[in-house]
Amino acid sequence: MSDTQVSQTGTWRMSTSVLRTVQELPPEVFTAWHKPDGAISPVAIVATVDADGSPRTAPFGSLRAMTPRLLRLCSWHGHDTYANLCRDGRVVVCLVSPPDISVSVRGRARVVKERMDHDEEFAVVDVEVEEVKNDMAYRIVIESGIEIFARDKYKPWYDAAMAELEVIG
Repeated sequence: MSDTQVSQTGTWRMSTSVLRTVQELPPEVFTAWHKPDGAISPVAIVATVDADGSPRTAPFGSLRAMTPRLLRLCSWHGHDTYANLCRDGRVVVCLVSPPDISVSVRGRARVVKERMDHDEEFAVVDVEVEEVKNDMAYRIVIESGIEIFARDKYKPWYDAAMAELEVIG
């Protein structure tokens, strides 16, 4: 592929002649995070800012795309990421997924449900997408992403939590 060609999976893909940022999730990114079957993979890496200004990252399997402009996740109240999102809504979410998705999504987070019906120690957080940056190098292929699966004894918990994320309006 030459420097001016674009991947066949989408016109926004990395090349020297294509824009690197867009204002909403491209279709292939939306599909990867939409997960209507309640899946908890692929994992998203959520980056926030600690109170002292230090960066903080954490993997989230609960993140899903509700629309091309809205992401949603559930977070435990005791998690550093949750505290950071409540204090400072700035967030960047990263997805690396085979064969050629590598994006950083910048947005604003807000708690939309302080206590989930399913588990009151967890909250529902929405992220309004402000910018999607294509981080994919067009000369490589991603062979694997980060995948997680619920342990058998926790699968009913995950299924109920993921179902609740889908129905919040």
